[in-house]
Amino acid sequence: MGTIVCQTCGTIIEHFESNSVKTLYGVCHCECRPEQRQEKE
Repeated sequence: MGTIVCQTCGTIIEHFESNSVKTLYGVCHCECRPEQRQEKE
């Protein structure tokens, strides 16, 4: 069993069946994407 973890806040997003991979990193929602957070007025 593996887990997908948010690389920004550390929230577990999803579990998946895998014998070789333990952890994958993703982003749980748009607010966690650092490149989209830097909005200049």
